[in-house]
Amino acid sequence: MYQESIKELLERYIKGECTDDEAALLEKWYDRLTHEKGATRMLSESEEQRMVQELWEKIASRENSEMGREPENRVRNRRVLRYAAAWAGMIVVSGGIWMVLNKKGVRTGARRSIAYTTISTGYQQVRKVRLPDSSVVWLNSATHLSFPAEFISKREVRLSGEAFFDVKPDVAHPFVVLAGNTSTKVFGTSFNISAYPEAGELRISLKSGKVAVEFGDKLQKTLLPGQLMVYDKESGSGQVLQESTGDMDVWTAGRMVFYKTPLKEALAQIEARYGLHIIYDKAITNRTITARFENTALEKVLQSLSFGWDLHFTRTADTLHVR
Repeated sequence: MYQESIKELLERYIKGECTDDEAALLEKWYDRLTHEKGATRMLSESEEQRMVQELWEKIASRENSEMGREPENRVRNRRVLRYAAAWAGMIVVSGGIWMVLNKKGVRTGARRSIAYTTISTGYQQVRKVRLPDSSVVWLNSATHLSFPAEFISKREVRLSGEAFFDVKPDVAHPFVVLAGNTSTKVFGTSFNISAYPEAGELRISLKSGKVAVEFGDKLQKTLLPGQLMVYDKESGSGQVLQESTGDMDVWTAGRMVFYKTPLKEALAQIEARYGLHIIYDKAITNRTITARFENTALEKVLQSLSFGWDLHFTRTADTLHVR
């Protein structure tokens, strides 16, 4: 009965008929799955193929339609997008969450299924993953990384969240990361991408090597070591800044670093990392934050933000009020 309710809810979400109460049920189901060590397949393979394709199409259209809205008005929809994107014939195994996605493809007029593997992390989790080509990826909290079965011949991954890549060189097969409306092409290098759906910015920083980033209306920027590109999702513009290469992957050791990050963007990352739902009781000023947290216990982080940026927090369960 519970599984049937989730199936019906996902159908309503795809049609755009999901209410706040139904969204809360979807979130409860998602949270249950992320903490269980085992789960059974809820849908048939054909149902999964159809619903997964429709969910990804819905996610893309919702993200594009929300770009002009105020951040406060985007919180609920983006939370639902995050949970819906995580669903796709999910299989939960000991040590982590592995999802197998079947997305529809068309070749010479006939349909075929393309198998995708997606690796996900839960809240306050950091995981090291070795891809089939021996490239190494660190996944930050609340992150999803998917890649096709034919990855060796087509080194392309899709990212939602944050990840640090150490890519194995292969001139014949460039490594491509798709995140939001950006495409990052590399040939063998180490770099970080922060692409949480809740944030209004997408950040790409290069530690070593060289990458080409395509964004917006086919614009392209080439990054060199020590450079950070900040892509504004609403305006579609990209700005290149300088950043210490030593700070780009410190989060893999459990630390948290913000560099010239707009305050609301930092809070969006905190929201994703700790599984919070942030509500702004009043507008906060448009300031940036540069800070390094060695102790990433939520209480310590909130104390520092309260003291350094004159913010006041009230927490009830997983809801955080900010003023």
